[in-house]
Amino acid sequence: MTQKRIVVISSTVRDLPEHRAKVMDACLRAEMFPKMMEHLPAKNEDAIQASHALVDEADVYVGIFAHRYGHVPEGSRISITQMEYERAVERGIPRLLFLWDTSVPIREEDIDFENKTKLDALKARMKKERVVAFFNSPGDLRGLVLHSLHEVRKQLDAGGTGQAGQPTGAAPAESVHHVSAIPRPPEPYIPHPYTLLQVHGLVGRTDELQLLTDWVTGRRGLHDVRIFNVVAMGGVGKSALTWTWFNDVAPRETKLAGRMWWSFYESDATFENLVTRAVAYVGRRTLEEVKELPFPDRQALLLRILDREPFLLVLDGLERVLTAYARQDAASLRDRPAVGGEGARSAAAGVALPHGRGESVAEKYRPRTTADPRVGRFLRRLARAGASRVLISTRLYPADLQAPGRPSPGSFALSLQGSSDRDALDLWRAYGASGSSEEILPFFRTFDKHPLLIQLLAYEVAEFSEAPGDFDAWRRANPDFNPFGLDLANVQSHVLSYAMAGLSAKELRTLRMIAVFRTSPSIESIQSLLVRADDAAPPGERPFASLDELRVALSALEGRGLIGRERPADRYHLDPIVRGVVLATLDDASRTELYRSIERYFEAIPVKDYTRVESLDDLAPAIELFHVLVGQGRYDDALVVFSSKLVTTLLYRLSAGRLQVELLNALLPDGWEAPMRLSPAGQSYTLNALAQGLKLSGQPGDAVPIYRRADEIDTRANDPRNRRAGLSNLSIALRLVGKIGEAEHSARAALIISREQREHVDEGISLQWLGMALATRGQWAEGQKALCRSLRIRRRYRKRQGMGQGSSYVAQLALWRGDAATARRLAEYAWKRASIGRGERDCIRAARLQGHAALHLGDHDTASSRLHHALLRARTADCVEEELPTLIALAESHRQQGEAAHARELLDDVWDSAERGPYPLFHTDALNLLAQIERDAGNRDAAVEAATKAYRLAWCDGPPFAYHWGLEKAKAHLAALGAPEPEMPPFDASQHEPMPEVEINPPDEFGGEE
Repeated sequence: MTQKRIVVISSTVRDLPEHRAKVMDACLRAEMFPKMMEHLPAKNEDAIQASHALVDEADVYVGIFAHRYGHVPEGSRISITQMEYERAVERGIPRLLFLWDTSVPIREEDIDFENKTKLDALKARMKKERVVAFFNSPGDLRGLVLHSLHEVRKQLDAGGTGQAGQPTGAAPAESVHHVSAIPRPPEPYIPHPYTLLQVHGLVGRTDELQLLTDWVTGRRGLHDVRIFNVVAMGGVGKSALTWTWFNDVAPRETKLAGRMWWSFYESDATFENLVTRAVAYVGRRTLEEVKELPFPDRQALLLRILDREPFLLVLDGLERVLTAYARQDAASLRDRPAVGGEGARSAAAGVALPHGRGESVAEKYRPRTTADPRVGRFLRRLARAGASRVLISTRLYPADLQAPGRPSPGSFALSLQGSSDRDALDLWRAYGASGSSEEILPFFRTFDKHPLLIQLLAYEVAEFSEAPGDFDAWRRANPDFNPFGLDLANVQSHVLSYAMAGLSAKELRTLRMIAVFRTSPSIESIQSLLVRADDAAPPGERPFASLDELRVALSALEGRGLIGRERPADRYHLDPIVRGVVLATLDDASRTELYRSIERYFEAIPVKDYTRVESLDDLAPAIELFHVLVGQGRYDDALVVFSSKLVTTLLYRLSAGRLQVELLNALLPDGWEAPMRLSPAGQSYTLNALAQGLKLSGQPGDAVPIYRRADEIDTRANDPRNRRAGLSNLSIALRLVGKIGEAEHSARAALIISREQREHVDEGISLQWLGMALATRGQWAEGQKALCRSLRIRRRYRKRQGMGQGSSYVAQLALWRGDAATARRLAEYAWKRASIGRGERDCIRAARLQGHAALHLGDHDTASSRLHHALLRARTADCVEEELPTLIALAESHRQQGEAAHARELLDDVWDSAERGPYPLFHTDALNLLAQIERDAGNRDAAVEAATKAYRLAWCDGPPFAYHWGLEKAKAHLAALGAPEPEMPPFDASQHEPMPEVEINPPDEFGGEE
């Protein structure tokens, strides 16, 4: 039973009687007991003691302050209200402070001028010490208090302090998600309970349950299998199967150190959160302790514990981390069978793809890759765990667990089909529906005997008023029910439309409202949208007169199996099939009205200032608002939310490229190549930001054509300023993918535009990327000239962040030339500037260059420290562009210290990302290092192979547009090994546009030498 918490309500009595009553009501609704001092004892000393005693027995302090300072007892310097506050501060209990909104006019007679100074001082101190909320009516205050108390109670019940550090005036970012307490093993840890199980429990599936038991006990040749994948289309029952086995079978069939269930269907179920909470559970540590560890260390610790102790880890809905489903609208995607040579029902090839995906050979593999390569590496390592077992349910079999034509060693795949005939009939009859098997089974087979659809239809037949449970009578009353001849997606819609036919108008609105939420909404959220407050909202918009009436409707939906309820958090879930069908049945007017209700809800939630954002959780309200606007087709409004509330934080503060791509793809539902639904002004911006996100998250090859299309739009619109920025961005991506001549061409074109527009700051940016393109192909003198002029311009205009960034690129040039001392000096300056500006990529690059310079100078201790620091931050930010050169530098450090095996392990983390990018320049560097390692070991053939591959990659378009520094190293290796250089096609100028002529350092105010 949940402990009854006591709340002390502190305020002046005279001016807030209605407000205090509303706060008392909020406490009771939050299942907390309110206490307050309505009447002070006659003696002042008794009043003081009573105020202390009142606060001493409380779990939470709620302070409400408006116009008066309050009664000051004789012999005291402060009022009783302030005494209560000071006592709460002294005890360290959670304090929720609410102040009158000063923008609302008040009558002069309501102001206590005598004590106004003291009241203002108290409010100022409270604002300084704790973020507060502002209210302007009793009803407004009640809602604010109720929401805040729910959040504090969850933290207190979970063992936390409950002391909020965020604004309490609206839902904190964390409240968008439910975070459960972490128990000590062997008690199971279930952060996201499965709530969509059939009302009568799992019916049938005895063979599959036995196979899972045989796996975990090592029978039937499954002794070496560490990861068991249950692969099936949505609605077949994979989650119900794994949930039932996890809870009812596994505990009695095997001795485990602990069990953890994790669902990727939840909005907070990121890879980072999985690793963090799993380490806290299996490592028996607090979350605070775990969060102090660098993220790679958390992964390593988790793998060590799972290798040592027999834990069971269930990963439900793994498809959400695969490319096919790692998208904003994943919850509403509906499956179609996979097709092609690999087979629609082959578990090794994946079982189902979402509608709208291509069917080429590349598409059959790519949708099953992890969107985040770190997740793929983690899965491969889990497959080698010694003591623990991992159970996965997924719509697609992950490519990272696949060897050619079969699951990789340590992994097994079960392709889960629809129910057997016997199980389907048992499930149908469990709900009280009747009918002969000869009549019913043909209908079931039209939708592959999906358990969810059988359950929903059975409930509707069982509740048929004229003849409950009689399928024949129900069919006669519904002559249009005929799923034969439809494809699977349309069969699902057809069956569900009849399954929902018996819903009341209120139940249907409730179901639709839940479906529109991207996350699983809490009862508080649903209540705020569907229950009338003071009869203010029209019944059509808010159809329920009370929370109790709403709960009746929710229970009815849950009984039908249309929704599931997560009881500890009181949140509501929908199966993706149900969600997809519900959304598809909305007409435009209904969809718009529902979305606008939720829009108003999320608009009221503030987003943290850029400088205070520490994680993506801080952006949750803005992300939800973005999604709601997209759902209405208001793409330009959604873009405003992205550009005003998200992009700066995503791009610079957090370097969250993958999320940026996910959001912007939602603005391009027909793909970036198709005509866009955005205004002309937003099209180029969206494409540029999308390409930036792709480049940032390790996909510069995919970014290049998108940058080109943005440039076409800017050219047609005669928009030179945007075109200059886009060409500079294009130059960066082209250089990374080895198109060095085109990279130089784009940078020169950008430089010409900036000078024509007399935009000196833009000129400095264009010069930076021109300098890097020149330096990469070996024109170091010209490259240095461009980079130094760029620095002079930035110094002139006091662009301190740009000065640090530019210094880091000059440091890279110095390293290529072998001038490590200069590189170290410049990298240290870049680090100082980056630390002040807090740009994550700038910090990572500077730290990496500090380490690389130290390595060239033989300072291995400093090199190791700075390179590991850079690697940690690069992986945390998923900054592949910096992760790869850092790994290569670390591998070189270990090679120099005679640790060849460790160096090879580090390089193993390079190959996949380098090919995916592609990053031919980094790939070249890694291969050259591998050639040296093989030479050190006396493996001539392997060294020749690596050096030859490096030579081919460094060739790019051929000299003079080759990767000069990598090509020279490869040549040196081959010469030392006595091996010939491979024949490569020469540079063909006819295949490239003429290089724009522009003077790099003209004799003007920025000319000169450094």
